[in-house]
Amino acid sequence: MAESEENVQKEPQPSPEPEKNIFLVKERYEIDFNTPLPQFDTNGAIAFQTKDKTNPQKELFALVCSNEHPPRLSILSYLKSMDHTGILKLVDYGVVDFPQTKTQNMALIYRRPTGPKVSEFNPEKAFNKNSFEKFKSCVLSLLAACEALKSYNITHRALRPDNLYYKDSSCSEIVIGDCAAAFPSLYQPSEYETIENLLALPQGRGNGTIADDAYAIGVVMLAVVLQKEINLGVSTPELLRMKLKKGSFTTLTNGEKIASQFTSVLKGLLIDNAENRWGYMQVYNYLDGKGGSVNELNERSMRALTINGEKLYTAKSIAIALQSYPEEAVGLIRNGKLQEWIKNGLGNEKLYAKISKITQQQTENNSSPFNIISQICILLDHTLPIKTGDLYLFPEGLPKAIFYYLKNGLGLTDFYSLLSNDLIKLWYQEQPSLRAPSNSSEFKNYINRKDFGYGIDRIMYDFDEDLPCTSPLINGDFINSPSRLLRSLNNNYSQFKERMPYDKNIIAYLRCKMGKKIDGILTDLNSRQESMQNSAIIRLYANIQNKHGPVHLYKLTQWLLNAARPVIWTYHNLKYQKYLEHELIKTSKSGKIIDLYDVLENDKARQKDKEEYSSALKEISRLTSEKNKILSGSTKLDEESKELAWRFAAVLGTLSMITSFVFSLLHWIMQ
Repeated sequence: MAESEENVQKEPQPSPEPEKNIFLVKERYEIDFNTPLPQFDTNGAIAFQTKDKTNPQKELFALVCSNEHPPRLSILSYLKSMDHTGILKLVDYGVVDFPQTKTQNMALIYRRPTGPKVSEFNPEKAFNKNSFEKFKSCVLSLLAACEALKSYNITHRALRPDNLYYKDSSCSEIVIGDCAAAFPSLYQPSEYETIENLLALPQGRGNGTIADDAYAIGVVMLAVVLQKEINLGVSTPELLRMKLKKGSFTTLTNGEKIASQFTSVLKGLLIDNAENRWGYMQVYNYLDGKGGSVNELNERSMRALTINGEKLYTAKSIAIALQSYPEEAVGLIRNGKLQEWIKNGLGNEKLYAKISKITQQQTENNSSPFNIISQICILLDHTLPIKTGDLYLFPEGLPKAIFYYLKNGLGLTDFYSLLSNDLIKLWYQEQPSLRAPSNSSEFKNYINRKDFGYGIDRIMYDFDEDLPCTSPLINGDFINSPSRLLRSLNNNYSQFKERMPYDKNIIAYLRCKMGKKIDGILTDLNSRQESMQNSAIIRLYANIQNKHGPVHLYKLTQWLLNAARPVIWTYHNLKYQKYLEHELIKTSKSGKIIDLYDVLENDKARQKDKEEYSSALKEISRLTSEKNKILSGSTKLDEESKELAWRFAAVLGTLSMITSFVFSLLHWIMQ
């Protein structure tokens, strides 16, 4: 009996089931945060098991994006509408409450790939001369997928083996993976990026062109042919130097032997001159036996220009060197050696005239020599990014770079410098097939205005539809709409309740999302009068809640109630002020900002208060006037009083005498 009791005690107790951690997207897709799928992690996003309630047989996974480098919002609707065999299907997307970071994040729901990752290399299966058909099928499937994206004006910018999948176990066709979870090309290894992109800040590369995708496909196919990752193990600056000196194909092949059937295609895709780089048609024609030529066509001088002890022969390499060694560049410009090389080395009289004009203007206007270097480099090679101070980026990547700097608390001095001059305008003028954004002409105006709704925040949101709000008041949440902004403020009330529920970043974001219809509110916000500012923000948030929701915002209403005091004090009637305070406390419990605003800014109450105050002022004026009259006539009044007193005394004395005479007469008669 004792033994059986002991055995019962030793029986293992059932462990408690893990708490369900499931988020439902659009009432259909269940994302299970307890079941990560690390094999599908990509572009800084974390993958989780996902189930379609309507069609449970579908095999799906969700990528939860990072808010540090948010997704490319502007392309999501297009990707969802696409159904291409060479592109991993984006089924849907939505914002989720992410338990790992306790923030709201965007989730992208994809159909699971049916084949292995391209990065699962097997050196024993390296391509040989008998692998031509497989090579042809793989490279054309990649290029065709990029062409399909191009028809929607989308570049992929994340083509690398660990983000690509074979269509099936035959490994003869490739399906491209996610391209929307983070900034374009942010997670690309240096080997997969062109010379121009290697120069730029990773966050400031912009969307790029299909030629950038073609280059990455060239590196991918080199890895597929060799069945190993292309990783030279050198720093980015050293890799850049190697590509400039030897060319990308020679640098990346690194002495590896490649079958001649593949060499021309790889060389064509890895041409460093983007204008001559092969695309789908050139590769297709070559593989179809119609031939094709690989031509770099770099403008190379017979004469060298020495910078930092190295002899350079091309405009691209010299432009890069001038930016890298600005002090030496200033000397070369001032002594005329650079201009001489352009005129006699390149033989480009037109370019020589442009640069001579710039240097002359710099001398006359005493402009910054480093700004002149940036202008000259744009003229030397318009494909390079712009450099200002330590900042190196493409204009299209400017907003995301600003976002990154703001998010990480980095200095914005170089951005202000860039936006205060004409470098961006000059860069677009030199582009043969690009136009400056229509709002770029406003950059100087925006950057010099410190008002709400302007500044560098306005430029960031106006210039890029992808970017969510990045105000510190949202505490890291993903905000892609005005209604989500209100919800986030509501959730973060306890942490920021000592501050006002808005800042310049929020107002700039809302101005870009809501347009000119809130310009009247901006005018009040910039009035520098606290009561007008607070009334304006209550009105703005009330309008957003009314049109877009959410229905109840209890904490945000309380937050705005605290901000209502200066507005209450604009009423003159002290009794009505007390009434308002009590009424607003009751009204705030509804969670509806419009109720708060209706009580606070009641037109009839305002008019009555105004009329009563006006009447009170008139009465005070009348009484003051009477007082002044009395005070101004006081001397005359004193004299009249004295005279009246003497007269009264004389009359009184006379009456006393008569009375005394009458009494004396009566007394005599009676006797």
